Amino acid sequence: MALDSQSIASSWLAALALASHSGDAEAFSALFLPEGWFRDLLALSWDIHSFEGREDIKNYLSTTLTSAQITGLKIEETPYFSPVSSFVPQLHAIDVELAFIFECHNGHGRGYARLLPDKDGSFRALTVMTMLSDLRGHEELDILPLRDDTALPDGRDSQQDFADYVAEVEANPHVLIVGGAQTGLQVAARFKAMQIPTLVIEQHPRVGDVWRKRYPTLTLHTIKRQHSLLYQPFPSNWPEFTPRDKLADWLEHYASIQDLVVWTESKLQPHPIYDPTSGTWDVTILRNGRPVKLRPAHIVLATGTLGKPNIPSFPGQDIFLGQTLHSEGYPGGKRFAGRRVVVVGAGNSSIDICQDLVFNGAQSVTMIQRSATCVSARSVANSHIRARYPDEWPVDVADFKAAAWPFGLQKKLAIATQDARWAAEKELFDKLRKGGLQLTQGPDGEGLYILVLERLGGYWQDKGGADMIADGRIKVVSGMQPVRFTNSSLVLSDDSELPADVVVFATGYVNIREADRELLGDDVVSQIGDVYGLDDEGEVKGSYRPSGHPGVWYATGDFFFSRFHSKTLALQIKAKQLGLY
Repeated sequence: MALDSQSIASSWLAALALASHSGDAEAFSALFLPEGWFRDLLALSWDIHSFEGREDIKNYLSTTLTSAQITGLKIEETPYFSPVSSFVPQLHAIDVELAFIFECHNGHGRGYARLLPDKDGSFRALTVMTMLSDLRGHEELDILPLRDDTALPDGRDSQQDFADYVAEVEANPHVLIVGGAQTGLQVAARFKAMQIPTLVIEQHPRVGDVWRKRYPTLTLHTIKRQHSLLYQPFPSNWPEFTPRDKLADWLEHYASIQDLVVWTESKLQPHPIYDPTSGTWDVTILRNGRPVKLRPAHIVLATGTLGKPNIPSFPGQDIFLGQTLHSEGYPGGKRFAGRRVVVVGAGNSSIDICQDLVFNGAQSVTMIQRSATCVSARSVANSHIRARYPDEWPVDVADFKAAAWPFGLQKKLAIATQDARWAAEKELFDKLRKGGLQLTQGPDGEGLYILVLERLGGYWQDKGGADMIADGRIKVVSGMQPVRFTNSSLVLSDDSELPADVVVFATGYVNIREADRELLGDDVVSQIGDVYGLDDEGEVKGSYRPSGHPGVWYATGDFFFSRFHSKTLALQIKAKQLGLY
C-alpha cells in the first residue's frame, strides 16, 4: 500500500508546530526516532550544531527553543519540495521527506525532515535540519544590483553607478576575502547578493592562476554538477570532469560576470591589528608592489583548506644530485621522461602524478606508501554524487537536501556498510593488492567521503592507476618511510635504497590554522580554534562559523561547501553588521 506522504508530513509538522509554539523541548524531541538527528544552521543559535538522540536534542532545545520564537510552520509546496516518499538505500527503507518554512526570531527559516515509522508505527524523524534562510528586511537579492536597467530612473547612468560602487568598495570594504579561487569567489558572490561590501584579494596575476600553476593533467574528480559555481551553472556542453585550465578560465569569467571586486597581485601583509572598540582591522595590502591601508570589519581566509605544502627534510638532501619538489609545484611529466622518479605519498596527488609520469615515459615510477590508503573507483564515488545531484534538480535544491544529512549520521551509515564496499569493489582492490598497496576504509571503516571531511588525505579516486600498479608500471613500496638521501638515491627505513633522479613529495599540507600563524601572528591564532575536520557533533570545525577571534572567519572545503555555506557565513556577518548579535 502506497504511503500517504502528504498526510504523514502534515500530521508530523502540526505536532512540531505545537511543540515549537509552546517551547516544549521534550515534545519537540519526542518527534524524533530514538536514534534521530537534529541539525541546526543559525535558526536557533548563531552557530552550526548537530545532535544525535532525543536526550541531546532536548538539552539543546531547552536553552534555545523558546527564544527562537518559531512560528508559522507550514509545508513548502514549491517544485522539488512537496512531501514525497522515497527509498533510502543506506537504510533499505522507505521514508517520507518534506520541506517546510517558518518564521523565527532571527528571520525567515527553512527546514527539511526525513520520517520513518517507529516501532509503534508512528512516523518520527530520522533527520531534521532547520536553517535561517534570510534576515527579515535584508533578504538575499535575486538579481545583480545596479544592473537591472528596467528599474532605473530616466537619465541614470548604470555604468557610472557601478563604477562608483566599485570605488566605494575598494576604499571601504566591510569584508576582506583573502584568496580569489572558487571558495573566495563564491563567498564574495553570496556577500554581494546580501549587500555586504566585499573586496577579494588574490596574490597571483590572474584569477584562476592557483589552478593554472598545478600539474597540466589535473582534472577535477567530481562530476560537473557537484562543482558548479553559485548562481552560474556550467554550459550544457561542459565536460563531465573539468580540466585544470578550463576551471581556471571559468573562475576568471565568473569574477567578471558576477561583478566581483577583485584585486590581483595583492597580498595581505603580516600581522593585521584588530581594534575591539571599533570592531575593525588595520590591514595593509601590497597591491602591485604598493602598500594600501584598509579598515575592514571582517577578514575571511579562503586561501585553501590545505594550507602550505608540507615539505619534509631528510639528512643528505644537500648532496642529492637529483631534483626534489613538492606535488604542488609538479610541472607535468614531460620534463621527467626517461628519468627515475620516486613519489613519496599515496593519496590523490600521488596517483595522479604517478600516472602522468608513466604516460610521459619516465624510466621508472615508484610510489612510497607510508600508511594504508582508502581507494574507490572514480565511477563508484561519482555514482553516489549523481544520486544526490540528479539532472532534473537545480543545484541549489540538491545542495539543500544534501545538507540535511548530518555528517555524523553519514559516518555511522558508512561504517555500517563497509563490508558491502569491500565486496562491491573487490576487483579493484585485488589489482591494488597485487601491486603491493595496503588498503583501508579508514580508522573506523568510514570510507572515502568522511576521510575527506576528517583528514583531507589518505585516499584517492581511481581512474586507471590500479591497472598500472597491477602490471608494475607503477611500483609500490609499502609500509616504509624515507630516512635519508645519498647522492643518487633515497634510503628507506629498512635500509633499502631507491635509485632516483627525481623525488616528488606528495606529502600533504600544513593545517591552514598553523599556516596562517605567520600571517596573523601568535596573539590572533592562539584565540582561533581548530580549523577543518569534524568536531564531536560531526560538524566541520571553525569553517563558516565563529573561529574564536572576532572578525576572523575561515571558508574551507569543496565547491559544495562554499556554494552552500557561503549563505551561512553571509548571514552571520550581515547580522553582526546590523547589530543583531
